[in-house]
Amino acid sequence: MNQQRPPQRSQRFHFIDLLRGWAVFVMIETHVVNALLHPSIKQGNIFTVLAFVNGLVAPSFLFCAGFAFAITAHRKWQDYISFKPSFWRYCVRLFFILVVGYSLHIPVFSLRKMLTLTDEGLWTSFFQADILQVIALTLMFSVLFAITVRKERRFILFTTITAALVVFISPIIWEMNFDRLPIWLRPYLSPSYKSQFPLFPWSAFLLAGSLIGYVFMKARETGTEKSLVDRLSVLSICVIVVSIVAELLPVTLYPNHNFWKASPEFFFVRLGLVVLCSIMLWRYEQRPARIPSSEIKPEHSVFALFGQESLLVYYVHLMIVYGEDQQWSFIRLFGPTLNYGECFGLFIALTLSMYLLAFVWHWIKGWNQKAARLIQWATVAGFVVAFAVK
Repeated sequence: MNQQRPPQRSQRFHFIDLLRGWAVFVMIETHVVNALLHPSIKQGNIFTVLAFVNGLVAPSFLFCAGFAFAITAHRKWQDYISFKPSFWRYCVRLFFILVVGYSLHIPVFSLRKMLTLTDEGLWTSFFQADILQVIALTLMFSVLFAITVRKERRFILFTTITAALVVFISPIIWEMNFDRLPIWLRPYLSPSYKSQFPLFPWSAFLLAGSLIGYVFMKARETGTEKSLVDRLSVLSICVIVVSIVAELLPVTLYPNHNFWKASPEFFFVRLGLVVLCSIMLWRYEQRPARIPSSEIKPEHSVFALFGQESLLVYYVHLMIVYGEDQQWSFIRLFGPTLNYGECFGLFIALTLSMYLLAFVWHWIKGWNQKAARLIQWATVAGFVVAFAVK
């Protein structure tokens, strides 16, 4: 008599899709409010609290990117260190993300005009480091780490050391002058060159996500996931408390210390909160339900769908909100003149539009992968040709 094997658990970590989806949802609100809320309203306590919550969006994105890399690298480790086709496909994807990041800051949509630009301010704006550049470059470095050390244990150790180093030297890096470096390199090191997301300390959120992702993979393989989550919960709370206490002490290791900038204390508070959010979503995923979470399709969940189509939603919503060259963009139509109610209305309208876009694109990919790839590359080619000939 044949014994039935217990059903294998899905290897997808759905709570990471949910975390990324929540980050997309809050990100849309963040950009609408930051771009359109009247400056006088931003002086209030409501905006201060909102800004702190919104400030968890970027760490969440980076954490999720690192976590996803850990899953992919663990499964395809031998392929990556042997330079098999999956390795090259991953590198192409990272290069694509990097190009998309830079395309959002093109000062003028014309190759001919860009080649004649002499305004250093415009070039500095173009080369500013944004969230996509941080993701692409940090993952490129992570892949380079992997093929250099070749062993997963060494990779985890090297990533841990690198993350800690990035966190603790960031305040020093931010105080340095990089004017002598090439204009394309400076923004990755300091916010002084119009960058909201220099590699220091932002890349450490991604590296931390990779480390925790690896730990989760091992825990799932050994059946100790619940125990790991319990320990991570306690550790995250302790990290937050210790960081706040350290900030309150009358001593500091850094000159010109500012908690809200690149301080290790602020980094660990945000990392702890992101980990706690991911744990809450993990517990939500584990709740008793009629339909297992592994069988819930992304189109049945707004946040899971946003999580899986985050790059598309990120790019399109930014063009709608900040597209200064487009007459129909929010920043051109309204400017920073709205109140909270008006911003909320636009946020809801934009979120619904982005959900529809994500739903259609996800359906196309599920219906025919070849057609989806054709549409994707045809769109990219169209942008490149238009940029080249305009």
